Amino acid sequence: MIYTKTGEYAIRAILFLAMQPKGSLVMSSDIAEKEEIPAHYLAKILQRMAKYGYVDSYKGRGGGFKITNLAKKSSILEIVERVEGPVINLKCVTGLKECSDEYPCPLHEEWSELRDRIYNLISSRSVEEVATKYAETLRGGK
Repeated sequence: MIYTKTGEYAIRAILFLAMQPKGSLVMSSDIAEKEEIPAHYLAKILQRMAKYGYVDSYKGRGGGFKITNLAKKSSILEIVERVEGPVINLKCVTGLKECSDEYPCPLHEEWSELRDRIYNLISSRSVEEVATKYAETLRGGK
């Protein structure tokens, strides 16, 4: 995909939290286990998401994480870029040093179109929208 593992794990964690009953707290270890994400790695990702207001963190007995309204309304792109930085690789898909509209590689036009479509897709879908569709898929709906 176009993300690093950090971005992928952030998406999986935020979607998992988005599908939980409203107000429920989930321990990071439970998310890590269910989503098969290394626990220490996930803890760092969740800390970053808490820093940016995408999850609330509660310590102590009965503590855990829950998704915020900000995260629900944010796009997938916004979440990932907060956690890992820009996600769309603007470099040449063939790896050439010089690739631009003036000096295009053989795949420049197709890659530019594909890159723009991916960007538009992940920037136009909210976490809540994706989580709702994902939950429907898991229940067997379409």
